[in-house]
Amino acid sequence: MNDSDSKAFPSKTIGSVHQALLAVAVICELLIFIFTLVYINANDFYYEHLYELEQKFTVFNFVLYYLCFVTYLIWLVQVHKAIRQKHSDYPIRTFGAIVRMIPLINLWGFSNTFTHIYRHFALHSGLERKARYIQRMIVPLYFVWFGEGIINRILIRHFSDMESMSMLLGDIMQTTRMAVFYCMTRIIHNSLVVLYEKNKEGLY
Repeated sequence: MNDSDSKAFPSKTIGSVHQALLAVAVICELLIFIFTLVYINANDFYYEHLYELEQKFTVFNFVLYYLCFVTYLIWLVQVHKAIRQKHSDYPIRTFGAIVRMIPLINLWGFSNTFTHIYRHFALHSGLERKARYIQRMIVPLYFVWFGEGIINRILIRHFSDMESMSMLLGDIMQTTRMAVFYCMTRIIHNSLVVLYEKNKEGLY
């Protein structure tokens, strides 16, 4: 294997693409949050100047969200493959990676997936800090993924006059969700870059 090949890994290209899409998604979510603030506090100005623009952003963001979801699935499968190339005992293969993303199963799957990833990164002398970051982000990931629906149900059921609060909360949670996934993607991607840039003998 030549030097350039040793620095390549299965998820390298899709990881860069996925990060870029997530970065755009975070910006779009922030803009939609601003639109919502204007809608709540300056309704007339919103309908006169921002309504049509927000509709276009909403459609674009909807498409971008599902594009991010697709690239996330591809990226994560490739991440498992990249780690298996360095650790033959790594247990998650393509089928197992996909199963862990199925609704309801993902209640367990998120934790199991990222726990395996950070534990295998922690085996390498230069990646302990990044491994700890991944470990610490598991709980926030659960909160932003599942918390929005739960909190919104509580607001709608018990506080019928809190529609504006529910809208703002939804925007904040969606923005935070994209930001958390961006950070998680970046940390894992950069960890793999470090892993593949070093000689195998020097990592253990």
